[in-house]
Amino acid sequence: MTYRLALLTAAEAARRREELIALCAQAFGVSPWHEPPLGAVRTVDRLLDSAARRDDFCAAAAYADDGTEDADGTAYADAALLGFAAGWTDTALSGDEPFFELAELVVAPGSQGQGIGRSLHDGLLVVGSPGPALLMTLDVPELTDRYARWGWTVVDRRRPGTEQRDYVVMRHA
Repeated sequence: MTYRLALLTAAEAARRREELIALCAQAFGVSPWHEPPLGAVRTVDRLLDSAARRDDFCAAAAYADDGTEDADGTAYADAALLGFAAGWTDTALSGDEPFFELAELVVAPGSQGQGIGRSLHDGLLVVGSPGPALLMTLDVPELTDRYARWGWTVVDRRRPGTEQRDYVVMRHA
């Protein structure tokens, strides 16, 4: 399968809300997340709400490449959304020092294992982060090992709020 990456503005991401919800519902409904469909709606709405309030919102999307593109060559309106990544600068994970935060990285289950996630990850870090970056993810080997292969190291372990699961904060230098 071939795919194309495109950068999205906050407004473009908002226009694709339903696609993003469908993508997140697919990806987060399986291991290791096992989230109900309503979790996808909350995730996307929280992301889009944050995006609307930030000047430094960065997002990248992966679309199935069928050989055609829109007139402007960037927004593949009819192509299937295969993956999505977004981030911004924040202090939420560090406590004080601003870092680029990789806030979301999701790939459709049927498209995983093809390098899409890594391409989205690498592209977003180039666009959004001239320096160190942070992320928070479930503390499970499936995720932490993948991020470690991509240059991330665990710097903290947390159980935020009323969560029943453990999370890690990871840093990419």
